[in-house]
Amino acid sequence: MPTTRISESDHLTLQNLSAQTGKRHQEIIHEALDTYRRERLLDDINAGFGRLKRDKVAWGDSKRERRLMERAGDDGISD
Repeated sequence: MPTTRISESDHLTLQNLSAQTGKRHQEIIHEALDTYRRERLLDDINAGFGRLKRDKVAWGDSKRERRLMERAGDDGISD
């Protein structure tokens, strides 16, 4: 099993969280990493939208495409 060194203060935090939640250290670390991964993903998505919005032509194309997609549900075709 791989090991990773952490600071004493982080280990104390981990112990406190474990005592509060009843979860194993591994579970807490897994949840923290998953949350961090999701936050990074959202940061990347937001940065991408920021770049898209700064490109006026691409942003206009994107808005038109989204309007078309919104209307696609009104085509009379059902599942």
